[in-house]
Amino acid sequence: MSDNKTPVVFTGKASEYFGIWIVNLLLSIVTLGIYSAWAKVRRNKYFYNNTLVDGVGFDYHANPIAILKGRIIAFVLFVVYSTTYSLSPVIGILMALALFIALPWIIVRGMMFNARNSSYRGLRFDFNGKYGEAVKVFIGYTLLIIVTLGLAIPFVEQRTQKFIITGHKFGVSNFKMEALVRDFYKIYLILFIIPLLGIIAAVAIPAYQVYKVKAGYVSVYQPQSFKQTSTTFNNDNGGFIKVTDVTTAETIDDVTADAAASDAFNAANSIVAEEDFVQSLSPEERAEYERLISAADANNPEYDTAAPDTPIKEAFSGIAAKWGLAAAALIGLVGILLYLAIIFSFIAYMKSRIQNLVFNNTSLEHIGFFSNQRMRDLILLYITNALILLFTLGLATPWVQIRMAKYRANHLALTGETDWDKFVGEKKDASRALGEEIAEMFDVDISFG
Repeated sequence: MSDNKTPVVFTGKASEYFGIWIVNLLLSIVTLGIYSAWAKVRRNKYFYNNTLVDGVGFDYHANPIAILKGRIIAFVLFVVYSTTYSLSPVIGILMALALFIALPWIIVRGMMFNARNSSYRGLRFDFNGKYGEAVKVFIGYTLLIIVTLGLAIPFVEQRTQKFIITGHKFGVSNFKMEALVRDFYKIYLILFIIPLLGIIAAVAIPAYQVYKVKAGYVSVYQPQSFKQTSTTFNNDNGGFIKVTDVTTAETIDDVTADAAASDAFNAANSIVAEEDFVQSLSPEERAEYERLISAADANNPEYDTAAPDTPIKEAFSGIAAKWGLAAAALIGLVGILLYLAIIFSFIAYMKSRIQNLVFNNTSLEHIGFFSNQRMRDLILLYITNALILLFTLGLATPWVQIRMAKYRANHLALTGETDWDKFVGEKKDASRALGEEIAEMFDVDISFG
């Protein structure tokens, strides 16, 4: 295969697409969703037409009426399922099971519809994946993930990608994917190790801190400093008399004792003897003991019944007191950005690595593919997109979608000689849209490329 590379180019503009997007949104709302079928065709046509290879764009040919019919059937099924489940959870569960069994058919029909309504240079794509293979991939392998407690996820990912890609055709030529299972395990291994290290750290650090605190108490309040400590209950004076041996050289009353000595005594007593002492009291004596302890705490000016501040709140208050609210807000924003970076890093890692692995091992006759997406690029895209959507209340959606489409196109190329005259097409009847629309209604989103 030649080393010649033909870049994929996306020429769409946010200003152009915004007009399509806002009209689609408003008409879909006004028509109670009926126009959404036409909106989908307009949206897909724009992105297809502006994705160019060798200066020629793709095309999308779906009939909005076909999509609308499938969408209506899917909506009816969804309403029936929701109503049935609210009336009888058992029947609802059976319907959910039936949907799970029908999942392979929904996926195959959806991909068939999309492929047969997509073309390049007048030549249609197609999908000829078999239902039996789809059952094995989307039902059998799903159960395998459960049985193996997730260890089979990379294997299932490889089989799923292979089924989807090798099932697609351009004219009469089939796509091929040669990525191996071990390549997927290498990607997922990193994804498993990072959270595992985080969990270990989350458990080990607090445990070590607790250990240090306990060790500090033991070193400060040695048991021998309070040898033969005892506490007696005295109903005559309405309180408890706590007595130490001669090594303390002092008799301590829990109400009138010196604050420092009382604190030291109570700390040691809670470690050495308090639990045993309370267990030895009668119910009446225990109630009186707890009443006196509560009264002592209530009279203590340092006693605070409010919940303790969280470390984050304490840190924020400290920063605000030292440098002002503006500095605290800035540092808080940086913290939020770091949090988003951590969350999006997992998504960016998976998207970039899987995308590169799949495309770099996919071919179509004499044509190969080259993808070089980078994790750090996607993290930056995800964070900025999220912030822009937040601050514009979603009005920047067209800009975000165009931006992502450009990034994907700019990091994808075809390798080899792109001699399109070597491909031969065959006419296929348009597949019904039912499968795809059911998939969308029940949130099944599996697509090629």
